[in-house]
Amino acid sequence: MKYLSHILLCLSLLFTSSTFALEQKYHEFVLPVITAFAAHDKPTIAALISYPLKRQYPIPDIKNETEFINRFDEVFNDELVAVIASSNIDTDWESGGWRGIMLNNGVVWVDTEGKIIAVNTQNAKEQALAKRLIEHDKQSLHSSVNTFKKPILDWKTANYHIRVDDLGDHNYRYAVWSIDKRAKDKPDMVLFNGDVTVSGSGSNHYYTFKNGRYSYILHVIIIGCDTSPPGWLEVYKDDERLLFEDVISTL
Repeated sequence: MKYLSHILLCLSLLFTSSTFALEQKYHEFVLPVITAFAAHDKPTIAALISYPLKRQYPIPDIKNETEFINRFDEVFNDELVAVIASSNIDTDWESGGWRGIMLNNGVVWVDTEGKIIAVNTQNAKEQALAKRLIEHDKQSLHSSVNTFKKPILDWKTANYHIRVDDLGDHNYRYAVWSIDKRAKDKPDMVLFNGDVTVSGSGSNHYYTFKNGRYSYILHVIIIGCDTSPPGWLEVYKDDERLLFEDVISTL
């Protein structure tokens, strides 16, 4: 029922919003964004961000304007600044329904209050930071799961600590601990060869791992409703859902 309620709420918002070309009434929300980037005005851009600004794990989210200005170059390199500054509001921006207004099929998202809610790129500076954080991350894990190319998710639900890591070439691994255990402990279960499915242009997606008749599905919400959690875990036996838990914290 909880999963259904998330979907029904989002659908209700979807059908009360435009999902096609950007309407004239939304121009006033996008134009200040374009103007601020054209002027390279970091304080103004910082005021146009909806915080926290999510970054790809293991990069920490940006919590406020001061931090954003200090980390500006991690998020916006010269190329992306130029793309936004030179964007055409009539041809490059469009409505994504309840999700907001998107530039170039979802590179940047702005909500209907003129706030930037998502930046779906990772430049070279942020990639270098991610590499350093990944090496530190590996040291915190049990030896059975501390080898991987890229961490994907590190979640906690009410009862579980869950990780998804890319072992290379999108070979995804799922590891889970009961909530009372440490990451240094051996995981309760490890599964390999997960699949990822992308849901639309908002970058929402989910990972599916199989273990015989059981399926473990992790839904990742990048662009959602105000009430959406970061994601949720579902466990199925064949077509019967055995478990549904919202993510309560992301590490």
